[in-house]
Amino acid sequence: MKKLVLLTLMAGALMATTAQAQTAQAAAAEPAKESAKATPASTANPGMDRASLLEKMKETFKAGMIEKTGLSAAQVDRVLELNLDMRLTASRELQGLSDADRSARLAELKADKMKKFSEFLTADQIKSVDAFYAEFAKNNPPKQSN
Repeated sequence: MKKLVLLTLMAGALMATTAQAQTAQAAAAEPAKESAKATPASTANPGMDRASLLEKMKETFKAGMIEKTGLSAAQVDRVLELNLDMRLTASRELQGLSDADRSARLAELKADKMKKFSEFLTADQIKSVDAFYAEFAKNNPPKQSN
């Protein structure tokens, strides 16, 4: 579970960094009046909008998750949507928070996600999803940047 949180935070940080860089480039190119408009992280990169990210997640996880967890395709789609929503929310809301505030907000987001999972998954199914992500993280460690 800790690896899942770490992967989620890393992905969120990457998306936030990309969005900040693009916002900075846009601000330098536009007049000061125009640059005052904030660009949401989810729409900062046309290739990285929510729909594109969701499709990429489905390509990466859907078949394996169905096979390993026994969930239906609709359940897997819903799990992936909720995970993506949490990642996007975390990347947007955790920026600039102190470590204590970040931990507290992340715990709230995780609790909300688990509550939503429990609306359409059993406790055993939730455990199988967690095990699937843990195995995926174990087999696909984050790449070290030099």
